[in-house]
Amino acid sequence: MIAFTGFCWNFYEQTEPLVYAATLTPKPIEPKSKLAPGKSIILGEVLKVADKTLPGAVTTYINFPETPEDVLTIYKKFPQDKETYRSRVSIDQYSGKVLQVRDARSLPLGDAVLDAFVPMHYGTFGGLATRIFYVFVGLAPLILFITGFIMWQYRWKQKKLQNTFEKVKL
Repeated sequence: MIAFTGFCWNFYEQTEPLVYAATLTPKPIEPKSKLAPGKSIILGEVLKVADKTLPGAVTTYINFPETPEDVLTIYKKFPQDKETYRSRVSIDQYSGKVLQVRDARSLPLGDAVLDAFVPMHYGTFGGLATRIFYVFVGLAPLILFITGFIMWQYRWKQKKLQNTFEKVKL
């Protein structure tokens, strides 16, 4: 699971369309702000709009636009959510108009599958037992390295002893 989700993240441009195709879910259109130079919005008002759009959810963080066509994204978390990134409100950075709402309580199947990669990769889906298991999975390469080194050292010593005995016999 860890390797699969890591692979999917590293090749996200290729795997994202495959997930949407496999789940028969249309890929959502990325919202874009309509360029309006000289106009600006007040963050406090935008937060109020986001709170009205997804009532009962707490604002977890804000993604500010980096380019003129990017949107202001307010990430929200409902009390029943474990992850903080699943619900969000995308707002036009010039007009303050809500362009897209993503509610974690009613995600399309493709989005739900893609969102499931995070808890699957980090082991946060099953509580304490899964997290402890993931610690051992994470330590497995170190344990294999140590045991491999010990086995190699043992064979090297055996071979050295065998060569010493062969020299003594001559």
